[in-house]
Amino acid sequence: MHSRLALPPLAAAGVAALLLANPASATPPANHFTPGLHLTADFPYGLVQAEPSVQVMPDTGAIFVAAPASTPIGCEVWKLTPDARSFSFRGAPDNGVGGGDCDLSAVPNGTGEPTIAYSSLTLPNLTVGNSTDGGQTWTTPNPLASQIVGTDRQWMLTATDGTVYMSYHIVATNNIAVAASTDGGLTYLDRGLAIDVNHIAQALYNNELGPIVEDPTSTLSPKPLYTIFTAPKTALENANSVAGTLQTANDGVYLAASYDAGHTWTDTPIYEGDGSETYDHIFPAISVDKEGGLWAAWASVKHIYASYRAPHSLTWTAPIQADNGSTANLYPWIVGGKGGRADVVWYGGTGVDNSDTSNQWNVYMSQLQVNHFGPATKNLTVASDHVIHYGAICTTGVTCTGNTRALLDFFQVDLTSDGRAVIAWADDSQDTSGSGASQIYVTEQCSGISATTGTPLTSTC
Repeated sequence: MHSRLALPPLAAAGVAALLLANPASATPPANHFTPGLHLTADFPYGLVQAEPSVQVMPDTGAIFVAAPASTPIGCEVWKLTPDARSFSFRGAPDNGVGGGDCDLSAVPNGTGEPTIAYSSLTLPNLTVGNSTDGGQTWTTPNPLASQIVGTDRQWMLTATDGTVYMSYHIVATNNIAVAASTDGGLTYLDRGLAIDVNHIAQALYNNELGPIVEDPTSTLSPKPLYTIFTAPKTALENANSVAGTLQTANDGVYLAASYDAGHTWTDTPIYEGDGSETYDHIFPAISVDKEGGLWAAWASVKHIYASYRAPHSLTWTAPIQADNGSTANLYPWIVGGKGGRADVVWYGGTGVDNSDTSNQWNVYMSQLQVNHFGPATKNLTVASDHVIHYGAICTTGVTCTGNTRALLDFFQVDLTSDGRAVIAWADDSQDTSGSGASQIYVTEQCSGISATTGTPLTSTC
C-alpha cells in the first residue's frame, strides 16, 4: 500500500579485490525454469494477492513465500518444497487485519521447521508476530509494533545474532526508520534513522526505500547493516519538486550503512545520474553476496541497472544495464551469489514504456558477472512460462486506476544452497473480469549456471 546503456567497464578503483581467475571464454548455457506454480490459499483467503516475498531455507531448502491479499485483507504464507513444485498453505498470521504490505524473515532453528517473523502494514501502524514451527501455528498478532504513528512499506531482516530488524517509511517525513526486536519479532523498539543529517534535505519527502540487509561475513561486532534508497541529488532538486509527489527528480541512488546495530547511519552515493532519467520507479533493491560484496539494483523509466561493490572496497562499479532493449522494464530485485555473480529479476514488457496499453509482460532474469577483463557479462532469460499481465503497469501507487496496479510494486528472488534462482511473482493472466485480480506464482531455475559456483547446475527440468 505504497503512497506511492550499454554495458560500461568497471570502475577501476576498489574492484581489484574481485579479480576472477579467467575471463569468460564462451557464451554460458541458457538458464531454464520450472513451469510457474500457482499458489492457492484456503477459504476465505487467496482471492487477490501480489507483492510476494520469498526466502529459501539454507539448511532444508524449503521455500517460504508471503504476500498481502484482499477479501479479507491479510498477509498469507506458504511453504514450498525445495524443487518449488508443490506447496502447503500456512495461513494468515495477522488474522486478516492487515496486509497493506507484508514481509517475512525466516531463520532455521535446527528442527526442520524455521522460526518465522512477519510484519503486516495495518495503517497507521504495523502488525507483527512470529511462528516457531514454520507457520503451522502463529502467535497472537501485535498491532502496535511501531512507536511512530503513520508507517508505510516495511522490510525485515533477521541478523546472525538473532535480532530481527525492520525498516519502514515514516509517513510524516518519509525518513526511513529502523527498529529492532530482541524477542523474535514480537515487539520492536526504534533505533535510528537511515537517512542521515547530510542527506535529509535532498531526500525529505522524496525518496524510495529498499530492503535492509546484514553482512554476515564481516568480522565486526555488531555486523554491518545496509539499506538503499533513491532520492534527488541535491536539496535544490528536492525543493523544485512538490513535497510528497510520487514522481520526483530522484536521479541518485544511495547506500545507508550502520556499524552500531542500527542506531546511527551514514549515507554515501552508489550512483548519481545526470538528471536525464529518474530512479523513483518504486523500489531499489540491495543484497549481500556470499563473500560480503554488495549488489544494488534500480530502475529508470525503461532500464534495469545494477552495480557491484567488492568485499573490502568502497567503490561501486558503473551501472550495468541488465535488460537488452528499449522496451518497458520495471520492478528489479537482486540476490548476490559468489565470485562477482548476481541474479537480477524484473517485469519486462513489449511496449515503449510502462504506460503502453499494448504491453505484454513477462518475468525476466539476468545473471550478471563482473570481472576485471572488460565489461560485465549477463545471461538473460525469460523466467515465466506465460505472459503474466497485459496492458499498462502504473508506478504511482494509490493514484493508479483500473487494473494498471494489479501486480502492485515489487516481487522477489532468492537462491537455493546450490545457487538456483527461486522467483515469486504476481500474475493476473487468469483474471477474466478485467478487475486486476492477481495471484502468486513461483518458479525455480532447473538448469543453467549456478550463481554461487559459476558452473552448470544438475538439470531438474
